[in-house]
Amino acid sequence: MIDSHSHIYGSRFDNDREAVIQRAIERGIHQLLQVACNLPECRQVIELAERVPGIYASLGVHPHDADTVNDQVLDQIEALLTHEKVVAWGEIGLDFYYDNSPRAIQQDAFERQLARAINNAMPVVIHTRDAEPETLEIMRRNPNPRGGHVHCFTGSLDMAKALLDLGYDIGFTGIITFKSAASLREVVAMVPLERLLIETDSPYLAPIPYRGKRNEPAYVAEVAAAVAEIKGVTVDQVHEQTNQNFYRVYDKAGLTWETLAAVAT
Repeated sequence: MIDSHSHIYGSRFDNDREAVIQRAIERGIHQLLQVACNLPECRQVIELAERVPGIYASLGVHPHDADTVNDQVLDQIEALLTHEKVVAWGEIGLDFYYDNSPRAIQQDAFERQLARAINNAMPVVIHTRDAEPETLEIMRRNPNPRGGHVHCFTGSLDMAKALLDLGYDIGFTGIITFKSAASLREVVAMVPLERLLIETDSPYLAPIPYRGKRNEPAYVAEVAAAVAEIKGVTVDQVHEQTNQNFYRVYDKAGLTWETLAAVAT
């Protein structure tokens, strides 16, 4: 399995990061995509990817930190894209639920980052919450030939269909195991397995039976099992197809996909 989106570079894993990686290996996870949310995290993600085989990096500024985006920040992120283990720009997008940055600033930061990703032929990792029309408007105005991955999807069936039409894959987290997520499971049923990714978004959104605890990459196994149940396929089919999907979305010339390995701190 591949955990297609997590954040184990952060401080909540400082005391046991190597144990977390080892537990992921023991559950059969063989790659992790670590996704930065601001410029300092971009450097943290690269450092972790350099140190640990099987960890890859995505660099960008989350909508929560959109008010930090300027030309200098974007130039610095762009300069890091040539790193051999950087495979995407993100996470970028809109979050009108928390509104941690003003909406106009979020939209400007999203569009500017999407344009930079397109200019650099990079796929993107997109975050969208309570902002479906605005997200789609910006994505349609800036079509990305490399596509990408709309992560932690919790939106409507119509939104999912529109994203598929735009060429994006859709990622699902442990939310699909929650009793309250019946409508989201309908979206999982609709999205073709060939266009679906599994992820944890660690340390957030731990699946049943770990809900309320810190999430970690090993728990992507529960997401895979839930997808298999919803779609009426085997867990092995989910593993195989979502791996293929990940490699298709995040392919990079000259990249060798290493296998996840615990290393000394």
